[in-house]
Amino acid sequence: MRQDGRVSEQSGYPGAPPGWYPDPAGGPGRRWWDGYAWSDATVLPAAPPPPPSPWASTAPAQGGPGQVSVWTGGPERPASANAELLVRDELGLASVARFAVVMPAVYYLAQLINVRVNAAAFRTAGHQVRAAYDAAQAGRTVPTYHVPSLTNPLTVIVGLATVAAVVVACIWQYRAATAARALGFPSRRSPGWGVGAWFVPIVNFWVPYGAIRDCLPAGDPQRARVLRWWLAWVIGVALNFVAFWSAFFSTGVALAFSIPAAIALLAVVAWAPRIVMSIAAAHSRATPGLGQSTGGVLS
Repeated sequence: MRQDGRVSEQSGYPGAPPGWYPDPAGGPGRRWWDGYAWSDATVLPAAPPPPPSPWASTAPAQGGPGQVSVWTGGPERPASANAELLVRDELGLASVARFAVVMPAVYYLAQLINVRVNAAAFRTAGHQVRAAYDAAQAGRTVPTYHVPSLTNPLTVIVGLATVAAVVVACIWQYRAATAARALGFPSRRSPGWGVGAWFVPIVNFWVPYGAIRDCLPAGDPQRARVLRWWLAWVIGVALNFVAFWSAFFSTGVALAFSIPAAIALLAVVAWAPRIVMSIAAAHSRATPGLGQSTGGVLS
């Protein structure tokens, strides 16, 4: 820029014509020169374009709109090297996870058996609670009662095994959800939130279902099985809760709720392992070189 005050014959300004020029202050962008002085207006350099999608060089899927989603075919879309590693990690745990995911339902079944076997102890405990409440309401001295044991060794053992199984199941779900994202399957929840939602009241009625469903590709027929499993799980847990607390006041009512609860929980035991292996099979099909790695997969 001219600093001697003389007007440039070419531009008619004492310096360069108005425009964006490299910032004389050394900033990363450009600053506006109005023909006479530098203004405060600056612009940053344009951001570099994002890297191309891994599917950018993939030919579009053939076929009409009535065909199954391209995600269900698997090999049509190549997986990245990172996705293949994530899928391998998931498959390495799937054979154990298929047993771990049934343990919560097994625990609730053991609890239903315990309620039936110790029905007299539950009724006694319930009677003592009512007597203590009536005494307190009437202003009488609350009597001291001996509370009978409401557990048995089977329930304790199954409970401890369930704690370990839940840890394994959570690790598997996180790996499966992470692999599904890397493969490009549509997902509305992060893998961490999908696992954490199990332990958050209220939201654990629907968020875990969506997280596990999204481990399968859109259009996969196995998604219907996930919904059936989830409905059986919610119904079984809810009826088990009612049966447990009803046992303190009525053996008959507790039994009436225990029977449908047991049926629902047995359905969970039957369906949960197949969901794990269906997800493993879908991820394996979507990853080149892994199509035969789950030879015993249930479908």
